[in-house]
Amino acid sequence: MIRFDNVEFKAVKTDEGFIKDTPIIGRTGLLTYVQPDGTIRTEYRPPEEAFAEDSLKSIEAKPITVGHHGLVTSANAKSIKPVGTVLSEAKQDGDNIRADVVIYNLDCSERDLSCGYSLDLDETPGVTPSGERYDAVQRNIRYNHLAIVQKGRAGNARLNFDGEQIFEEKNEDKMDKLKLENGIEYEVPAEVKVAFEAMTSEKEEVKKAKDKAEAERDAAIADKDKAIEDLGNAQKDGAGSDNFNEEVKKRVALLDTAKKAGVEQADEMDEQAIKCAVINSVRGDSVDLSDKSLDYINAAFDLCKDDAIKRQDAMDKQKQSINSHKREDGTVEEELTTAQLMDKLRADESQLYMEEV
Repeated sequence: MIRFDNVEFKAVKTDEGFIKDTPIIGRTGLLTYVQPDGTIRTEYRPPEEAFAEDSLKSIEAKPITVGHHGLVTSANAKSIKPVGTVLSEAKQDGDNIRADVVIYNLDCSERDLSCGYSLDLDETPGVTPSGERYDAVQRNIRYNHLAIVQKGRAGNARLNFDGEQIFEEKNEDKMDKLKLENGIEYEVPAEVKVAFEAMTSEKEEVKKAKDKAEAERDAAIADKDKAIEDLGNAQKDGAGSDNFNEEVKKRVALLDTAKKAGVEQADEMDEQAIKCAVINSVRGDSVDLSDKSLDYINAAFDLCKDDAIKRQDAMDKQKQSINSHKREDGTVEEELTTAQLMDKLRADESQLYMEEV
C-alpha cells in the first residue's frame, strides 16, 4: 500500500542558485485519510516504525516532485520532471523526521511537503499511549519520493523560503495548455506547444498558397472561355450585320413614333414599353394594358401610329398658327411650350368634337 503524507524548513541558497535545507518531512502519531466513500480513516505511525533504520535509509536519493504522480520510477521520471533530490538518509528530531534536500528550481507557490511511500497496514484498531483511538497501524514504511504540495498531511512539513531565496527564473519545463481544433485541451511541454503551433501555421500557409493557385487557375480558365465566347459572338455579329442594321432602323422608327405621340424618355424604354406608352398617349391613360397579350399591344400600336402622326401634324399646324398670331398692338404672341401646345390641342379637339355632335 502507498501513502502520501504532507510535512517546514529553513532554506539556504547556494552559489549556483539552488535551495538547500533539512526540513521536517514526516512525524509520528495519528494521520487521517479520506476514504473513497467520504469517511475518515485514522492511522497510527508509532515511533518504532517511523524511526526504523530501514525506513529512514529509504528516503535517500529519492526525487522531489511538484505534487504526487503515483509511484515515481526511472520510466516516468522524465515526464514527471523532478525539481530536486533528497540528499541524505532521514533522521529523528523529537517526534519528527528530517532529511537534507536540494531544490533546483521551483515554479509554483506551494510550500508544504508530503512523502510518498509504501507500507504494510496492520488493520488492528487500538488506542495510542496518549489515549487517542486509531483504525490501523502503519508498518514497514519505505519512501518513494518527496512532493511539494499545497497542504501537507503532517501539518509541520513545509519549505520556508526567505524573499531572497525565491527563484528568479521560471521553470523552462513548465507545462502549457494546448487546445486542439475539436476544443479539447492537453497539458504539454512548452516546446511541444511551440512546435505544434509552428506546424499548424505552416499548414495554413500551404493551404493559402494552394487556394491562391487554384483561384488563379480557375480565373485563367474563365478568361479563356470568355475569349472563346466573345470570338463566337463577334463572328455571329459580323454574319448578321444586315439584321443588326434592320433592328436599328426599326428602333429609330419606333422612337420617332413615340416622339410624335408625345412620349417622353422613350429612349430609356424597351420596345413593348414604348408601344404601351404610345397607346396610352393616343387613347388616354384609362386604357388598361396590364393583362393584354403581346399580339393585342402590337395591333393597338399599329392603329395608333397613324393617329400619332396626325396629332403631330396637327400640333405643328397649331403651333405655326399660334406662334404667328399677332396681338392688337401689332406684337407677336409669346411662343408656347410643348406642354401648353398639347393642352391647347386637346381643347381644340374637344371643341371640334362638340361641334360635330
